Amino acid sequence: MEQTTKPAAKTGVLRTLAFALLFLALFHVTSEVLEDKSCRDYMAALYAEPRGAVDVLILGSSHPLNAIDASRLAEKFGIRANNFAQSGQVLPQTYYALCEALRYQTPKLVVLDVYKAVQDSLIDSPATMHHTADNMSPGLPKARMVFDLLPRGERAEYLFNVIAYHSRWKELSAADFAPPDVSAKGTEALRGSYRPYDGWAVLPEEVTAPAAAVELAYLDRIVALCEEKGIELLLVSVPFTTPESDELNRQAVLNGMAKYAAERGLTYVNLMHRTEEMGFDFQTDMADVYHVNERGMEKVTDWLGAYLTSRAER
Repeated sequence: MEQTTKPAAKTGVLRTLAFALLFLALFHVTSEVLEDKSCRDYMAALYAEPRGAVDVLILGSSHPLNAIDASRLAEKFGIRANNFAQSGQVLPQTYYALCEALRYQTPKLVVLDVYKAVQDSLIDSPATMHHTADNMSPGLPKARMVFDLLPRGERAEYLFNVIAYHSRWKELSAADFAPPDVSAKGTEALRGSYRPYDGWAVLPEEVTAPAAAVELAYLDRIVALCEEKGIELLLVSVPFTTPESDELNRQAVLNGMAKYAAERGLTYVNLMHRTEEMGFDFQTDMADVYHVNERGMEKVTDWLGAYLTSRAER
């Protein structure tokens, strides 16, 4: 009796395990189909890279996403780069994005745009938190990010995004079943043109203001992680303009990041003050108040490519 029971019990366990694996597979596929695809292509590009293929990793918010063309860096300068920035990503999220990227690549250099040092928050908004969380692969960095940055009652929809998108089946189209387009290596080019308001100007470098404490705390963690992994860290701020009512004092905060970098022995390049070298014109090279357009992206990318090449030759 005992000998016939054990095989039956074993068969039951295997069936349960097979059912659980099938359920998880279907759950994963359903989640991927239903999730919002508006920001999928950018972060997906890193996962499409062969391991060891990325020497320069670009991180930050939509500012570098729209300003640094990783494909152009590769084609024109021979720099093996990938843009892992994401729209609305504050520095606490960027820290976990770096942890995630290091599961797949071992870059020699991280180029981090620090614009979000102006924003005193762990996340920008639920929507932009989804932009990052939805497009990270399942794993420890994603779980740590969700548990660290969100209160208990708000975590489930980021770990299981089908909760947020369960009703989206009504909107599905062929694009939801197509693979991501990773040809731009994570970059998003913006078209159109925006002119700053009359009287807008770049503030002198000596005009500074303190950065948000929560952002600096996570920037410290990024610095420490790069040091631990032997990765060079270059801090940048790509060109941007500001609204007339600038309650965040954006330009002054970004000017002040020079002191932060100097105190930690880091290089910081504030491209707001390198526009003449780039031939960058705020009257023609902005897509909107905060982001450069495709023409501006070429200028920023070419300047950065030449700068990184000259550093490598020293």
